[in-house]
Amino acid sequence: MSRANTVAPSYAGTSDGAPPPGAPAVPQVPLVGAVGQDYVHTVLSSTDPQSALKEIQKRGAFKNRRCEPLLRLLDQLGLKRSDTTQRVLEAAKRRLLDAVPKLSPAQLISLLEASFAYVGLPQLREVPLAVLGRLKPVPAAFLKQLATDKELFHELPQNVQQEVWELDKKLLQQHALPLVERYTWETGTVLKALEMDSFVPPAPNSKDRPGPLVPRRIQRSGSPTLKKLVAMVGKSHAIYKGVMDLCAVRLRDSESAYCGVKEAAYCCLRSQLLMALHDANIIELTSKEPVHKLAWTLDACLKDRVIDERRLRELNHFLSTFDRQQAQLAAAARKALPKKRGREGVMDAESMGLPGRSTNAGAEPMRALADAGMVLRDPSTMYLIIHHVLRRLEVLVENQQVPSEDSDLAFLTRLLQLAVGCRSMLRYRKYSFPAADPDLLGTFYPELIGCMLDMQDVDDDYIDDGNTEALPNLVGMLARNEVVRQVTEVFCLERVVVGDVVTARSLLATIIQALEKLSENALVEFAPFAATLAQRLARLVSSAKLAPGQPLWTLAVDSFLLRACDTEGQVHEEVLRLLLAALPKLGTAQLAHYLQETLKHSRKSRKRTKRRHAEAEGLDEAVAMAGYETAGFSGYHSSAPSDYYGGFSDGRLLDRRDRPKKGGDEVKYLYKEFVKHCPGLNADNAPHLFEYLVPAAAADAEPVA
Repeated sequence: MSRANTVAPSYAGTSDGAPPPGAPAVPQVPLVGAVGQDYVHTVLSSTDPQSALKEIQKRGAFKNRRCEPLLRLLDQLGLKRSDTTQRVLEAAKRRLLDAVPKLSPAQLISLLEASFAYVGLPQLREVPLAVLGRLKPVPAAFLKQLATDKELFHELPQNVQQEVWELDKKLLQQHALPLVERYTWETGTVLKALEMDSFVPPAPNSKDRPGPLVPRRIQRSGSPTLKKLVAMVGKSHAIYKGVMDLCAVRLRDSESAYCGVKEAAYCCLRSQLLMALHDANIIELTSKEPVHKLAWTLDACLKDRVIDERRLRELNHFLSTFDRQQAQLAAAARKALPKKRGREGVMDAESMGLPGRSTNAGAEPMRALADAGMVLRDPSTMYLIIHHVLRRLEVLVENQQVPSEDSDLAFLTRLLQLAVGCRSMLRYRKYSFPAADPDLLGTFYPELIGCMLDMQDVDDDYIDDGNTEALPNLVGMLARNEVVRQVTEVFCLERVVVGDVVTARSLLATIIQALEKLSENALVEFAPFAATLAQRLARLVSSAKLAPGQPLWTLAVDSFLLRACDTEGQVHEEVLRLLLAALPKLGTAQLAHYLQETLKHSRKSRKRTKRRHAEAEGLDEAVAMAGYETAGFSGYHSSAPSDYYGGFSDGRLLDRRDRPKKGGDEVKYLYKEFVKHCPGLNADNAPHLFEYLVPAAAADAEPVA
């Protein structure tokens, strides 16, 4: 039985097709849909054919007696009764639809009650949908029934969809989750999460000047997923909160113990959806968002590529609210100390309901700290703050000041601590805005200042002996503290950019030693550093400032980048581009060794990429099922090549015209470039490579551990 000939029971309310409860009773149910089919079946099975036909015609005929002569006239003119009836239906429907805008709310509800039973029929659906589009609000009884039909939900007016989502949180999550996950795979999101040196100043007299950053407002307007989420939210505070809570839950419950690109993307969405609503001037939502001022100020800082003194004061003023709340909660705890004591007479934080205890209503405003932390954990925002931490340290070196006595440095450090700590807050429901870590101010920053002073003391005639020593005082701190890792990585990239290979090697050696103390799963956190480092080294190789076999190359490529190929598909691509840039200076045997190693260390990454492609197709279907078109999504789950693409000894760049289209396998294309431009590669010296390039390659068939 086709849908066109049935009325879904969920709309009919009763088996005989009666309208929902509360609708006025009618003397005779129209023979429409399933009711008509049942009637015809009953009459034909209980009466002789001729009598049954007369009975059916009588029951289904127009009630106005003047219609019968006209119908007979049309019969004589050769028109079918079915065509005539259909035209009458269309004319009546048009007149009814024209009258809908003029009806009062009470009349609209009456018409909805009369027509809602037939919303499952395409021929009659326009009427109840037109009424639903005019009603505000729609009675909950109808919304509950609309939520049960996925196909019909697509055709509902947007305001009705929003009312259904407000009523049914599970349905909201079901429809929003594919879009949230889609955003984490958009090319723009991935690339922004991997651009760790966006705010690093270029080397003096360098031709490699940073291009103008695309304003984040334009980036937001170019995201198809973000557009659809903004349309989904509209002006509904309940839907907005539901989507933002979904971002927080996905960050909190991610399987990875470390913050990788996907986890950072949830934070990016938390920030950018809020600012997209700001761009759309939906003040009904932004005015009620506790972290709107924070996100807006940081967005302005990113636009100008700087956190100036005025905006630093604004940030300080905004976050000082949480300092006051913490002080008030602590004072309340001390005041209540004689009345209620914890174990052994000592008042503990949980027994007093300090931030983190979900049952404590007084600490509820502190929940916004986790949201503020997610906004700060947006990769571009966090890298900008790190950039200003390093600039502040340079000022302290110039003025011969102590880091622990600098209030601006302490505040920037607190911002970084809040950013890296937001996930822990969400998991343990303990919200706090801690003071700057004394180890950071008293040990870590002085160590970096020592590096800066050592750089100044290097003579012009200094000869690099190639020896590399790690900074022993930093190894343990790097292993323990994510803030230390992030700042050290950006500082290392800065030294690479300015050509200070000695300091860069020392910092990189320290990072590698610290990585050995961490779990293997921690490598995903280093994906942005690995991708950016590979890009920067490729530029040095292309400008003849770095060559294979030199200490920096050996340390970066052999000890770190090859291993990092398994973190993200984009990291794998950047390492391959680095090797392509060095191709003229690599022997065939050495190149074959590197390609064997990149394939060996990227098996899981390639499997994850394939699985993501498959999941992305499923997400496209889920997005479509949620009532959204998937146009504009194609290829967003695949990695995109960077602007720099490597080159050869004759100065020409790799030909991009032969690159795979969006959604293609960029990694496989890059491997084919090696075979194309290095005839010495063969199945004997690079067996894994040629197995991989065969469609039924054994390397691709291996399961992920």
